[in-house]
This record gives sequence, C-alpha cells and structure tokens, in this order.
Amino acid sequence: MASFTFKFPRTAHIGNKVSHAKNRTKRGFKFNLHTVTLMVDGKKQRMKVPTKMLRMLKGLGMTTHHKVAAEK
Repeated sequence: MASFTFKFPRTAHIGNKVSHAKNRTKRGFKFNLHTVTLMVDGKKQRMKVPTKMLRMLKGLGMTTHHKVAAEK
C-alpha cells in the first residue's frame, strides 16, 4: 500500500447553509465517497474513493466494478 496513494484534499469544503429567510450558517460539503475494489500491485483491495477519483480509475481500468463493453 505504500506505493499507491490518492492525491485528493483530505478536508471538505466549507460554505453557507441559506434558509428561506436568507439566514446563513456555516456548513461543510463532504466528499461523495464510494467503496470500490481496486487492483493494487496485483491484489484486490477495498478503498473509499471520491466520485471524481472513481471516474478516473474507471477510465484506467483499475477498478473491478467497471466492465468494458465488448466490441461487435
């Protein structure tokens, strides 16, 4: 696992929750995390990754949840 790390921010973004009366209170925008099985150094490993990273991993074919459609 030491050779494989994700580079995404570890903290969520901060913003305002705005009510109908326009009252503003601080809130956090958390990551949209998904649990996926990845092939890391030839071994299957379950990790929680954000959606943006998951899209990149699907394109690279590193996740087992993405099946490439067979060409006709």
